[in-house]
Amino acid sequence: MQKVSENQNSLLQDYQQAQANLVALDHSAQTDLATLIEKEKQLKSLADSSDKKIAEAKKVLAKLTASQRQQIADAEKRAAARASRQASRSPISGSGKGAKALAFAKAQLGEPYARSSAGPGSWDCSGLTMKAWGSVGVSLPHSSRQQYNLGRSVAKSDLQLGDLVFFYSDIHHVGLYADNGQVIHAPRPGKSVEYIKMSYMPYAGARRPG
Repeated sequence: MQKVSENQNSLLQDYQQAQANLVALDHSAQTDLATLIEKEKQLKSLADSSDKKIAEAKKVLAKLTASQRQQIADAEKRAAARASRQASRSPISGSGKGAKALAFAKAQLGEPYARSSAGPGSWDCSGLTMKAWGSVGVSLPHSSRQQYNLGRSVAKSDLQLGDLVFFYSDIHHVGLYADNGQVIHAPRPGKSVEYIKMSYMPYAGARRPG
């Protein structure tokens, strides 16, 4: 009888432990589901915002004459070429994580922009910075706004190679600092990963992830 009682107690304890594990697992699943739903909402909001900005840009572009559009395209090509020439005269040096992250981004120069893409072969702005820093073991979210909340703030005068540089008041664009007042970034649909002067876009701040 004592042995049976001991077995029953053991079974009861196992059952209670299994119940507790089940409750914990259910709570974890509910938490993960809520987190996933919230992330999906954020991604949809970012996508909607991006679509709106692209639509607005297309409206402005549609009002320009063919000659004006060509002048803008030519100016952008000249600016990118100047930035690339300047960058080639200042090769990436250093063994820090930032320099290595920048070297990863440099290897993607010329690859096309694609929204929500994080390589290989095509990139959006935060996808490029995410994978660049991921290549040195630093995890970043695929969102420029979320990246802006990570790492530590860096003054514009203290920028180092690979620092994340953010643009526009609503923080919807990011690139990696490449020295001489330039960044490497994935610009927009129809463009490719390139060097560009920071002064060509409204500066919003900078962060150093790792």
